[in-house]
This record gives sequence, C-alpha cells and structure tokens, in this order.
Amino acid sequence: MLKEKRQDLIVEMVNDKDLIEVSDLTTTLEVTEMTIRRDLKELEGKGLLKRVHGGARKIKSISNVEYSNAEKKEKNITQKKYISKQISEILKEDDIVFFGAGTTIEFVPEYIGEKRLKAFTNSLYLFNELLSIDTIDLKLIGGSFRNITGAFVGPMAVESIKNLRFKKAFIGVNGINDNNAFTYNEDEGYLQKLVLDNSIEKYLVADSSKIGVEDFYSFYNIDEVNIITDDKLSKQDLKSLKKYTKVIN
Repeated sequence: MLKEKRQDLIVEMVNDKDLIEVSDLTTTLEVTEMTIRRDLKELEGKGLLKRVHGGARKIKSISNVEYSNAEKKEKNITQKKYISKQISEILKEDDIVFFGAGTTIEFVPEYIGEKRLKAFTNSLYLFNELLSIDTIDLKLIGGSFRNITGAFVGPMAVESIKNLRFKKAFIGVNGINDNNAFTYNEDEGYLQKLVLDNSIEKYLVADSSKIGVEDFYSFYNIDEVNIITDDKLSKQDLKSLKKYTKVIN
C-alpha cells in the first residue's frame, strides 16, 4: 500500500472513532508499529490528528459558540451525577470549600447529605440549590452576572476571592487537552485560576466527553490539580491524563 493511501486511511479511522490505538492501526493496515508512529508524527505535523500516548485522536475544533446553562444541563447527566457523588465523598466535615459554576457541580447538592461545610460559590444556580441544606454556611460571591452560565465574574468577584483561602476547590471546565484546562470566557477563566491558586486542594471537574477538547481560553495547567471524571473515560484518555496528574474516576 502506498504511503499516501495508508495515511489517508489512518486519518479516516481516527476521525471515525475519535480515538484509536497504534495496535489497532498496525493490525488493520498490516504494517509495523514503527511505520504507524512515523505516519502519526507526519500527520500531526500537518494538523490532521493529535498524537496521544499509545495512539492518536481526532482534532476537535474550537467552537465560537458558548452554550447556555440550560443547554448543558441536559447533556451527559449520568456522568455528571457520577462525578458529583465523587465530589461529595471527597468533602469532609468543616471543610472550607469553593464550588465553581457548571452543570456538573450543580448535581452535588443531591449527594452532600448533612455535612457541615463553609461553602463559597460564584454560581447563582448552585447557590439556590444549596440554600436548603441547613448544615452549610453558604456564601455567594457577587459581581457582574453572566446569564448564559449563571456565574458572577468581574472586578468585584475578583476582589472578594483575593482575600479568601479555601481547603478545597472544585472547578468545572469546557475541555482538557494535554496539560491545559479550558473555558470559553476569559473573565470566568481568570476567576477560576484565582480560586485554584488560593486553594490547598485543587480539583478540576470534567466528564469524559471533555477530554481531548479545547476551548477559547486556557486558564490552568492540569499538572497542578487533581481531575475528577467519570467511569466512561477511555483507557487512552486515562493514560494521557495520568502523564500529568492524579485522576479520580
């Protein structure tokens, strides 16, 4: 098989499956592992795929559309609840915790029970969910309100966060790729970075569909945090994340 034809087939297979292992490519195309790795390097250089540990993944384009809280809320509900349950298990009595905005973290109140916490959030939607839990000393960080995500951001929010220190922080993301965590809006990203910098234990929250995805604004390196995800994460993605940090799934 000619090299050009083989590489066309590799791109087609990667785009079809999103993520593929070198071993699958060598078996299907009947060539050596060295040949496949050389092909993947060339194809990555042309911007046609992204190499990952043990294979390659489809390049997912950056969206110029920011989806609303309501639109995101209905996606991957099972995975989001799985992650929220894990968050509740990490929380301990008397923790001082920050919960970021995001539809995954909005499921956390279902699993907290009656743990005694001091909790801060810049999410109006999460604040309303937590209000009914009497054992939580709840604080809302105010500022400029972004209706599309339900988050408060801007100078007032930043000034409040600067003076606070947290035992644990849980921050949602729009995507994680290589060593970078992404969100759509730079104001939200800046606030998220500040919260993580001011926290002892740092957790990024991302369901498995967000791994290998980029968005407009990169706000943190994942080698400085723990990642909480779900049990649908592929072996390849798990290996890729573990190169940088601890993964809880």
